[in-house]
Amino acid sequence: MAQTAGSVQLENEKVDSLFYYFNNGADKKAYQASHHILRHIKSNKAIANANLLLAHYHNKYAAIDSSIYYTNQALKHKSVVNDSLGARLTILAYQLLAINNKDKGLFHESKKWHLKGIELSEKHHETNLYYSHLHGLASTYIALNKTTEALGIFKDCIKNSKDPEIILGSYINLGSIYSSLYQYKLSNTYLQKAKTICERNTHDKQALISILINIGDNYLNNGDINKALYTYEDAKTESRKNKLVNLELILDDKIGTVLYNENRNEEALLIYASALTKAMGLGVLNIQMHSYMMLEKISARRNDYKNAYIYGERYNEIKDSIDNLQKEKEINQLEMKFETLQKEKTIKLLKIENLNKSLNIKNKDADIEKYKLQEAIIAKQNENRVLQLQNGVEKRKNEIALLKEKEQLKALELDREKTIKYIVLVAFFILLVPTVGLLIIYYQKLQAQGLLNLKEKEINAQRVSSLKKDQEIKLIKASIRGQDHERKKIAQEMHDSIGGNLAAIKLQFSQLANHPDKVNLIYSQLDDTYEQVRNLSHNLLPKKIRENDFVSLINEYINTVQEASNIAIQVSFYDEDKINELDKILQNELFSIFQELTTNTLKYANATAIDIQLDLLNACLFFVYEDNGDGFDVSQTTLGIGLTNIKSRVENYKGIIHIDASPNRGTNINIEIPIENHTNEA
Repeated sequence: MAQTAGSVQLENEKVDSLFYYFNNGADKKAYQASHHILRHIKSNKAIANANLLLAHYHNKYAAIDSSIYYTNQALKHKSVVNDSLGARLTILAYQLLAINNKDKGLFHESKKWHLKGIELSEKHHETNLYYSHLHGLASTYIALNKTTEALGIFKDCIKNSKDPEIILGSYINLGSIYSSLYQYKLSNTYLQKAKTICERNTHDKQALISILINIGDNYLNNGDINKALYTYEDAKTESRKNKLVNLELILDDKIGTVLYNENRNEEALLIYASALTKAMGLGVLNIQMHSYMMLEKISARRNDYKNAYIYGERYNEIKDSIDNLQKEKEINQLEMKFETLQKEKTIKLLKIENLNKSLNIKNKDADIEKYKLQEAIIAKQNENRVLQLQNGVEKRKNEIALLKEKEQLKALELDREKTIKYIVLVAFFILLVPTVGLLIIYYQKLQAQGLLNLKEKEINAQRVSSLKKDQEIKLIKASIRGQDHERKKIAQEMHDSIGGNLAAIKLQFSQLANHPDKVNLIYSQLDDTYEQVRNLSHNLLPKKIRENDFVSLINEYINTVQEASNIAIQVSFYDEDKINELDKILQNELFSIFQELTTNTLKYANATAIDIQLDLLNACLFFVYEDNGDGFDVSQTTLGIGLTNIKSRVENYKGIIHIDASPNRGTNINIEIPIENHTNEA
């Protein structure tokens, strides 16, 4: 059935919302929702965009083949979308294919997709995407040892691109190129510029790791092997921490090469074996090829010629595979087309410059003629000014005579006005004195009335405070009475029912030797006692937990906190129905954690915003709590009673808690609790 315009728009808006989640830290949520939504949407544009999101997700986590598959799916469904958004989607897909092929080690294939992206970006005036592809092409040129071509492109990107990420990447790559040209001082200058940008923008971990790699290369090229290895290991730790597997593979390769050159064969062997396993899992062909080559060399050095032969065979297989996967003819044609376009641009610029020079010469001749005319005009103007001055002298003489007559008349008028003003001033003072007296009396009355009102307000405030205290005392007394009543009720229940059952079970056990047939009766009495204990524990839960939905209870609590403070609190739940079905005891523990964390923020953090997320996915409860307050140093701070209690509650449910905090950067707390049978029972 044909779709309506409204349903198509709704599908596109759903996919757009998933991109928002992906770009704001909830990439796993966006990934799961994309798989779900693909089963229901029918619009080609929405399907293409959903596949493109999945391609970006797999690219982020170095699942290269999966990323290429979903990119091709996006292009397949985009083929019927011919508007400007469809062209933009195609350019983005070409960029993903180029990046994935480069990560895979197919540099010529990567170059082909970047050249196609550049051509399409120019055609549709997509300036930002043009420079993204141009920057990627230069990076591919580095991998192909075309440093001269790459150098010019990166400088062009810095000069003309407005994208901060492209400028940052260009600085890093220029540092790498100048390092390869043995110009280490210039290399470190560009790397320092890039590092300054990363320090202002701390979330760009991939760029920071790339900078560390290049700094390590400079140490290595200057002969400082220990510093190089230390820097590589530091970068590798950051890569593993941020799940940047492609960078981790590059660092394994660099560390392995250093160890091999230092004759540390056993360590190098372990590094390359590990790198080979990771590269095979991710389909990164160039790392596989280089790992096999180095394993062949290491085995030969260790006189293990059998394994050296096997590794050599594998090396040649991978090399042949890379050559077969790349179509040189089509790529060279695209590259020639790109270079021709670049030359045409340069020729056009030169023509414009020559035209401007010829126009400047003509303009100079015209300026000389204008100058001569201006001199003639100035001479005529001077003659006219002399005549005007002569006429002006005669006019001024006449004006002076008239002014003298006017001054005499004005003097007479001023005398008359002074007399009138004097009379008016005297009359004004006569009226002013009684008016001022009345105003003073009125002001004194207002002051007295104000003091009286202030006293009344203080008395009323004291009365209200007294009433509140009386009410609080009554509530506390009522609460104590209620607690005493509950304790008596629980004690009576335990004594009469549970105690009686236990006494009966004890008696049955004492007679078990003479009456072995009473075992089933004992089991029955134990089940009955267990059920009574379970009912009693459920009755101990707070009334608000037992009688309300958990999500509504949390929202009510958050609203209360917001009304009493200036903190903006954002709460989100995923699958509210399943969260409301959790076991009430677990809900009570979660509510206590909510209260403890919020209280800590209000007391100590000086925060202005709190972001809370509670998701139930794949039989696991994810609780994320984040504020923008003062934070603290986790490594130098002992957990207080509140956080210790939270940790104990989480561990009781076999969960894990991770606290990420640092001074002046807020606090982030992540809790994961496995959900097995923690749902409400009938």
